[in-house]
Amino acid sequence: GKSGNLVFMKKLMKVCMTAALLLAGCAQTEKALPAPEKESGIRGEQFGIDKNINEKTVDRYLGRTDTVYRDMRMLKDEADYEAIGGDSYLSGYVEGFEIVPYPYLCNVTGLPAEVGDSRQGDTLYTFSEGTYTANFEESDAILEYLFPKDKNIILMCGGGGYAGMMKNMLISLGWDENRIYNAGGFWYYEGTHAVSVKREENGTAYYDFHKVPYHYIEFGSLHRISDTEQGTVPETDTPVSSIPAITADELNRKKEEGGTFVLFVTLPGCTSCAAFAPVIGEYAAAGLADVFEIPLSVLKEADEALGKDVEYTPAVVIVKDGDVQAVLRADADADIPYYKNVRSLSEWFHEKIGTAIIDGEAEADIEDCEDACEYKPGS
Repeated sequence: GKSGNLVFMKKLMKVCMTAALLLAGCAQTEKALPAPEKESGIRGEQFGIDKNINEKTVDRYLGRTDTVYRDMRMLKDEADYEAIGGDSYLSGYVEGFEIVPYPYLCNVTGLPAEVGDSRQGDTLYTFSEGTYTANFEESDAILEYLFPKDKNIILMCGGGGYAGMMKNMLISLGWDENRIYNAGGFWYYEGTHAVSVKREENGTAYYDFHKVPYHYIEFGSLHRISDTEQGTVPETDTPVSSIPAITADELNRKKEEGGTFVLFVTLPGCTSCAAFAPVIGEYAAAGLADVFEIPLSVLKEADEALGKDVEYTPAVVIVKDGDVQAVLRADADADIPYYKNVRSLSEWFHEKIGTAIIDGEAEADIEDCEDACEYKPGS
């Protein structure tokens, strides 16, 4: 009857009004973001942190369909951020942000001296003299997937530094600067959407990294762009010794096969490497182990794990079953005596992997750690 139709119409009107309100609410949340604007003072000038969207206000801009949220930190950074009151671990993040570590995207420059260096190793791009150069055929596609050009991009990190570096990189590579925001650092976040990763039990800290939305880049599956394709000619490293040289590809293959071998690690122009070369060369000639010479820059590029404990040369790395067994370090006082002659060197090998102790004629005039040559990226 009429009363039934009237009830139906009232219900229909109520549903329509509710839908209209919901649509209006959605439209309101998607209203245009304020234009990027740097804060005044050091936060704005040094880091490029945004005046309107930052640690204090970012909660107002979460959950948008026209925006992606990226936290640029490592799960555990090699840089000592505790030295400046921060946290080298990703102890928490803002809900809705995905973790895309900047040190995998590009080499890190300009960190405070007290912090030291962040991760060293393969990166999608290399920054040098104001230019970003792709290192892999897939670099551009990966970057555009992680940072869509048709979205607003809100960036965070620990203190604002990596986020600022990421914003500069994107703009330099063609992204719209009016859609990218450096929201500062999680260390100073004041909102209500913090997701805790760190927990403590009985005085021990634990990090639930398995809960973190984390983007890992598997460089081993990518196709490297050669120096010649990039228009540069690589510097050639003249072998220091008569020991066979090993390439990055050969090293990775041997490691993947679980091989056991020895690396004589050198640097161009390292006089101590040249002095030590006859000693390790005579040991290699005895056939007690497979020994290969490799420049430190090549070692670090080929395998971050094998090269992480070597910063000075000459160095000797024993790889057993594909993993580092021992490192003879020219910057360690306790190791210097093993550099002196073939017998001393063979005693070190005997101690580490049980090979025979032998005598030889070669000697090296290496007196102390000051004779070691320090590695610097690019050397």
